[in-house]
Amino acid sequence: MHPKNTMKADIVIIGGGIVGSAIAYFLARGGRAGRVVVIEPDPSYEFSATPASNGGIRQLFSLPENILMARYGLDFFSNFHQTMAIDSEAADIGFKRRGYLFISDRGDHAQMETNHRLQDSLGARVDLLDRDGLKARFPSLNGDDVALAVHSPDDAWINPQAALMGFRAKARALGVDYIEDRVTEWWAEGGLARGVACKSGATIAADSFVLAAGAWSAEIGALIGLALPVEAMCRESHYFVTSNDIEPLPFIKTESHIAFGPEGEGFSGGLPDWDQPAGFHLGVHPSRFEDLVWPMLAHRIPKLETLKLRRSWVGHYARNALDLTAIVGRWEGGCENVYMACGYSGHGIMHAPASGLALAELILDGGYQSLDISAFGYGRIAAGKPYREQGII
Repeated sequence: MHPKNTMKADIVIIGGGIVGSAIAYFLARGGRAGRVVVIEPDPSYEFSATPASNGGIRQLFSLPENILMARYGLDFFSNFHQTMAIDSEAADIGFKRRGYLFISDRGDHAQMETNHRLQDSLGARVDLLDRDGLKARFPSLNGDDVALAVHSPDDAWINPQAALMGFRAKARALGVDYIEDRVTEWWAEGGLARGVACKSGATIAADSFVLAAGAWSAEIGALIGLALPVEAMCRESHYFVTSNDIEPLPFIKTESHIAFGPEGEGFSGGLPDWDQPAGFHLGVHPSRFEDLVWPMLAHRIPKLETLKLRRSWVGHYARNALDLTAIVGRWEGGCENVYMACGYSGHGIMHAPASGLALAELILDGGYQSLDISAFGYGRIAAGKPYREQGII
């Protein structure tokens, strides 16, 4: 059924964002993958989730797989400048260990304590802080309504766009082909995926396929009958400054959903709306910052009462509507040569290195060798059984 003049590859990756490019790199680095082709419609990544993100890597999760994947990501990104160097030119991603701080301000401290015990048992350096401990460590924070907090000082931030382009450049240096095109057809024969057709008219046949198309993964998966609960969830972010002196802060997330941290001379962050309808709603709300975000910022840090908003923008998450947890692995019950890495719900950057490593092992070795993330597999999606983070997501 392959059209004439079909290109032949060993592995086709649909989506060349940070997850797809990380998978391409890990497949190519050992020289065993054969010809790897990445299909990406927008090499500028103007509409990708990555450039508009905060670029944080943190170990503050409740699922062991998420913690271990983040730990791997922290180690990998700390050495990224050397690992991704090309011709001795370092790949700088601005790696900074400034930490994360989770704050229980709605009384769910029992879950935070449970999560802290798991994080500690898996090797993360995490400090449990009561109200007095929080005030001593971060005097600018208002802790009057805080039941408990967890500080992870080893967690870090990176320049996400630089990391994406670093993965892409290194993958290409290792022989991966990037094709600027869009998949419009995807067909199977004999129970296996056989090829894709693109908007340009090009067709590509392969032995294995990886779907890593972010918020577009459900649309592309449907072309071959792969049902995925992945959708776009837009989020508004803001950059603001203050003339008041504030001690160096980690990135802060609270049970009331405000999330922000230092960036440059000021701060960036926002208030994600997890209940908003799916879709790309890319306009900035004219009063959301003033009506909702600013009062919450000023409550948590009174010195931000006199902040100045410099700019606002809208990005998106690829939200897994079932459980807000990534879908990574083989298409169980479908075409066994189709793999996926999507639905990260805001955690794709920090989990890209571990996803790349895991899928490369699954494809090339037939199973996970370094990190067992089988709980993230497609089976739970088909069965409708959520595997969800507990506490702050």
